[in-house]
Formats: sequence, C-alpha cells, structure tokens
Amino acid sequence: MKNSSRRLFLKMLGRTAAAVAAAGSVRAVEAQIGAAPLAARRLGDGMLAIGGAGANVVALSGPNGLIMVDSGAPARANELAQFVGARFGDIPVAARFGDIPVAALFNTHWHLDHTGGNEALAAADTRIVAHENTRLWMSTKVHVEWEDRRYEPRPDAALPNDTFFSSDPQPIELEVGGERIVYGHLPEAHTDGDIYVWFPQRNVIAAGGAATTGRYPVPDYITGGWIGGLGDATRALMEMCDQDTLIVPAWGPVLGRNDLQAQLEMLATVRERIEAMALVGRGIDEMIEARLTAEFDERFGDDAALFVANVYHGLWWGGRMRGIVA
Repeated sequence: MKNSSRRLFLKMLGRTAAAVAAAGSVRAVEAQIGAAPLAARRLGDGMLAIGGAGANVVALSGPNGLIMVDSGAPARANELAQFVGARFGDIPVAARFGDIPVAALFNTHWHLDHTGGNEALAAADTRIVAHENTRLWMSTKVHVEWEDRRYEPRPDAALPNDTFFSSDPQPIELEVGGERIVYGHLPEAHTDGDIYVWFPQRNVIAAGGAATTGRYPVPDYITGGWIGGLGDATRALMEMCDQDTLIVPAWGPVLGRNDLQAQLEMLATVRERIEAMALVGRGIDEMIEARLTAEFDERFGDDAALFVANVYHGLWWGGRMRGIVA
C-alpha cells in the first residue's frame, strides 16, 4: 500500500466509536460546568481566580477598572458579573457586565467558554486583547468535528480589537492602571491562537487551555492545536516560572511549576505511545482500550477518550506523526 493511501486508511480507522465517546464526554463536562457554583481563590491584593463560569476567569481590580483574563461562558455572564461585583467594593453587587468598568480584557483563545461574556462586558472603550487567530476564528463559521458542533460568527462587540500576529516573536508588554502585564503567543497548543498573560509583579500567569488540572488538555486539531504544540507551550510556561509562581489553568485549581513538569512528562509519554500504535495500524478505539494514559488518570481525570482521539487526529492532520516517510 502506498504511504499516502495507508495514511488515509489509518486516519479513517480513528473515526469510529471513539468520535461518539468524545462528543459525549464534551457534553458531560459542559453539564457539570453549567451546574457548578462560582468560587474564587485570592491570588493577591485585589486579584481573584474565579472558577465555575465556564473556563477560569482572572479578575484584577485597578484604578481604571477591572483587568480580566477570559470572560467565561455566555450562560454564566450575568452571574459572573454579580459575583465579581460582590467581591470588589467599588462595583455594585447587582451590576451587569455592561455597567462594570473594564480597562482591559484578554482572551487566551477563541473557545466560547473563554470568550462567551465578551458581548456583555465590551464597551466602545474596552480593550480586548488576543492573538489575531482568535479574532479570525471568532469572526467566521467553525464546525468543530470533535464536539459535533457548529459555531456562528460572533457579533462585532465581542471581537478582540487589539490583536497581534504569529510573526511577533517577542512577548508584548503593556501597563494598565499601574499594573505591568506581559503576554505572548503559545503557538499551536490548545488552538493556534493561544496566549499566556503574565503579571510579573504578582508572579501569576493565566495560561488558558495550555495548562489543565483534573482534566486532560484538549488539543483542538480543527483550529490548530496538537500535542507537540502543547508540549512546547508547557516548556515556555515553565521558563517563566519559579517555585512560587501561581499558574491559572483553563479549568480546575491553580497550579505550580511542578504541575507543569508533570503535564510535560505526560504529554511526551502519551505521544510516544499513540505514535507507536498508529504506525502499526492501530486505531483510536484500540488505543483507548489499551489504556495508554492509565498512570496519569489520577492526576488528569479518568476519561481520557477525548484526549487520545484529539491527539491522534492532530498528529495525522498536520502530518506530524513521527516515523512516516513521505
């Protein structure tokens, strides 16, 4: 069999029961998020990590208004606004996002659980910062195969208005209300538009979908994510950290540098195992049955089907499978 034909054959093997299992896993997680109460962890004076609103949200109170990283899911926007307002004395408890002064909002990538509150809080003078790929995905129709879902373009008010490109190799610095903020691209990790947002004065990094705990990371191969990029992103985050750095992941509790090291080791091991099975013609169902992630499930969750399926597809879609000779 020619290599190109074999590649297509192997890829199609993966589109079996695993695709159904993966979509079911996504729905289960969404239901859990929708029912979870909001909760906050204090990251320092005037700074909170808020969970339960979809993705984790970081909120920092400054003299010119809030600085926020991600805005949660659309269904939780008003609840999140009230929650934030109750914890910052100068913001009314009953306020909606549109009434809260927001000096800057960062979107770590395009997914709706990270950008769903953009419309509610954006005003003409709100700076919404993101990678240009995030703006592009938000402004077009996207069919995400692994979710079995189609996303419509977002309204103009929700779109980032301060973007940068992959050709910008250096981190970008800005100051908002006396707070120094550093941000940059994490190429092709969770998506192709991932960014980190680093608060050096507080030793806090918002890592978005490039870091997880209690759940396996999700390389969204439809919009550019893959396991190799997740590994590179994890290394990049580790280089910014010391042992006291607080890393806010997409979901779950705040992490430390040792957690990133554990994630990096998991990614390297799982990639090697998936490639080894794929190169002898094994499909996703067989990989899941083989429990390739078993020793990592306690840390990352016991439902690895979606992770394994997306890693597999991401390796084939980008032609990144090691050991293939064209």
